[in-house]
Amino acid sequence: MVSFILCLLPALLAMSAQGETLTCNTCFGQTDTCSFAPGTCQDNKATGGCLSVAEAITLDGTQNTYFYKQCLSSYKSDIEVPISFTVGNGKYVRINTTRCNTDNCNSAVLGVPTGSTTENGLQCPTCFALNFTLCNSSVTPCNGDETYCIDFTGFLYQGSSPSPFQAKGCATASAQAIKPGANLISTPYTFSFFWGQSVPAQKIPTSGASPALGKFSFALYLPGLTGLLLVKLLS
Repeated sequence: MVSFILCLLPALLAMSAQGETLTCNTCFGQTDTCSFAPGTCQDNKATGGCLSVAEAITLDGTQNTYFYKQCLSSYKSDIEVPISFTVGNGKYVRINTTRCNTDNCNSAVLGVPTGSTTENGLQCPTCFALNFTLCNSSVTPCNGDETYCIDFTGFLYQGSSPSPFQAKGCATASAQAIKPGANLISTPYTFSFFWGQSVPAQKIPTSGASPALGKFSFALYLPGLTGLLLVKLLS
């Protein structure tokens, strides 16, 4: 009888955990007060948790900031954040996220990654292009903790409308997690990556010469161009 009870114990504990609920804060807004529709939600504590997101995106030429809190049905995520990448001409994506697993653990105010205006001595080709327009790269100094060069192709969704895109720029180390088939979800956009590569950024020459595009290995460009052609064929 004792052995039978011991055999049942793990199953009983699992059932108990699955039935336990978790309470999280909810809200949405464009300021850190996140005051629109505040409230709470409940989720399965065994598999889910609480989510808090703060983001700033300037791909359309203007800065859009969003803050929201909600229940998180699963901890699974394609890309770990915070993540930041700058693709030139003042265009950047900065997303900060926390995930936690205790009641009301997402009540604190989460700040948007501010980015840095201090050059870090590194450089990358940068450009951003939609709908197969030419992504003309120019070498740009990187700032702060953006120490990697990225080259992405894929589809950018705003609502249900996809637009093929190509992007090159400076990025944080977390961008290394971007792989084919990964998605990065933000409030205005969903980035669906068809191809992506991240390599350590190169140092800016100390000789006083201007950054030169030719200093970068052609290997950084060829896979991205191939990915863009494949995206065009699939669209």
